[in-house]
Amino acid sequence: MQTQTSPKQNIGYRRNLAVELLDKDKRKQYLHAKKHGLPDILKYMYRPVLKDCKVVAASIVYALAAGVLPLLSVFIVEILVRLLMQNDASPERLITAAGIYAAAFFLCTAISAQLKNRFYSYFMRLRILFMNRIMEQYMTMDYGLFENPSFLDDASIWQRCLYNNANGLEGTYHRIFEMGGTLVSAVLLGGLLILVSPWIALSGILFVIVFYLVQKNIAVYKHERREELQRAARRSQWLSGEASDFRYGKDMRLFKMAGRFEQAFHPLIRAYEKLYKAFTRRELQLSFIESAALILIDIVSFLVLASKVHANAVSIAEFVMLLTAVTVFTQTIQLFAQGLAFIKSETMYVGDTIDIMEADLVSTGGENHVPGSGPVSIELRDVSFHYPGSDTIVLEHLNLYIPAGEKCALVGVNGAGKTTLVKLITGLYQPTEGQVLINGVDAATIPQEEIFSLFGVVFQEVQPLALTIAENVAASDTGIDRDRVIECLKQAGLWEKVSKLPKGIDSPMLKVIQDDGVVLSGGENQKLSIARALYREGTRMMIMDEPTAALDALAEEKIYREFDEILSGKTALFISHRLASTRFCDRIVLLDGGRIVQQGTHEELLKEDGLYQKMFTAQSKYYRSEEGEATA
Repeated sequence: MQTQTSPKQNIGYRRNLAVELLDKDKRKQYLHAKKHGLPDILKYMYRPVLKDCKVVAASIVYALAAGVLPLLSVFIVEILVRLLMQNDASPERLITAAGIYAAAFFLCTAISAQLKNRFYSYFMRLRILFMNRIMEQYMTMDYGLFENPSFLDDASIWQRCLYNNANGLEGTYHRIFEMGGTLVSAVLLGGLLILVSPWIALSGILFVIVFYLVQKNIAVYKHERREELQRAARRSQWLSGEASDFRYGKDMRLFKMAGRFEQAFHPLIRAYEKLYKAFTRRELQLSFIESAALILIDIVSFLVLASKVHANAVSIAEFVMLLTAVTVFTQTIQLFAQGLAFIKSETMYVGDTIDIMEADLVSTGGENHVPGSGPVSIELRDVSFHYPGSDTIVLEHLNLYIPAGEKCALVGVNGAGKTTLVKLITGLYQPTEGQVLINGVDAATIPQEEIFSLFGVVFQEVQPLALTIAENVAASDTGIDRDRVIECLKQAGLWEKVSKLPKGIDSPMLKVIQDDGVVLSGGENQKLSIARALYREGTRMMIMDEPTAALDALAEEKIYREFDEILSGKTALFISHRLASTRFCDRIVLLDGGRIVQQGTHEELLKEDGLYQKMFTAQSKYYRSEEGEATA
């Protein structure tokens, strides 16, 4: 395998994260350089919460209202027993006591329930804000990082943290909010029991410590194997998505592929079973320690209460109250310990998510700028390339110069490396060896955003977003030049279709969000993508990578000839597997096996006894055959 190296990390060169983060140790150091302690994570999480006085006040009131409920239950038992034991006990006094208790219980329950429900959506909004930041990272991070499965397994652990409201970030917010009441209850009940004997309270504190440490051990064990779990989850999600994707419905049924998908799930299920067996084994090994600590509370409580009864130190009413208090106290501290363990477990994944949110996933650097204005020249100088983590050479010692303002066509068989060449020119990837020069400046020394701004690109695979047609063309939802959108749609040959829609350019696309969304054909989607490339201002080079693959040959040639007029004053690179459609270009470059094998005008290449002539002759026979069948 050829060694892939990033550009020299001198001042002025951009980093190449797609290559740097292939190494596991470097990736861990880069993404998780800081060791987040629980206080650090909570401080980060509660930075926006503590600025909101309403939420802080609600948390305090909830804690007090929910916290006194168990204490009310303890005291009402003692009061009712004491009243029943009195000689002059009357139903009115019992009813009054029960009524006061019911009113207080109802009031505290109503307050705590209202506050919990009212602020539930507040914590959901915080989770969505975190998710938005993650999505922004995914939309801006180096394109080459998507070629690294190990990076994706590590980075996508955020899904464990942000995909639902019961676990992860939002689950932690909710649990801490509720634990305020649990803490108040534990303190009040513990204080009551300390008056009887400090040993009961101390055994409760011991249980909390033991339970927390045991659950922390289990949580750390699971967290250490999170990448294995995420790898299986990512593959399962992909298979599930493909199996349920409407686009593959015909293939599934006609070729009976359901069984093959089911077979693909089997190794993933076994991987899940292996992991969860290991988790269960660890939990079983340590569960007896938790049980022993819980039993210790019961033993201590029994001995203390038994000694008090034996010494006639408590009345029957006090005994019932203390017995109730011990029972409720045990349940409360168990709930509190479970909450602490939950927070410790979930915040580890919150810490991972913070790492991804805060990581710089764009190859920064580059101090040079593209000189001049107008069309740019492109030169690939002894360029070789293989995708990160792969040993397959896609381009090998390739040299190509495209003068400013030239209309160059790049042709070749499938897999020749045409699309890869586009990704190198546009800065989505950096070459393994050699240089890409823009107006004579090494692209590795130019900031990435500046490189992106130079090009208007129509890629082979086109998928519109669930926005309006105007927003898809303008690639924005603000400051849209509507006249320019219409003009670009006309130039791309889509205006006739759009103008007949009830809402015109304001028509929503797809049916993902709007039921009346417009679903375009494959060829129409490509025209929409062409309109978007034409709309972009400041473009100094246009690249069309099989932009009309879904169109028939005549429609493709018509659009290309219109491009010849539209793109005057810009450098242009056209990629097509249909050789006849690129005859208008100043030069045609034939790529085969990652190398340039021929280049020249259409007429010059036809005169040569080479691959271009053979491909053109074969394609011409095919189209003539189609025309003959149509005539017949």
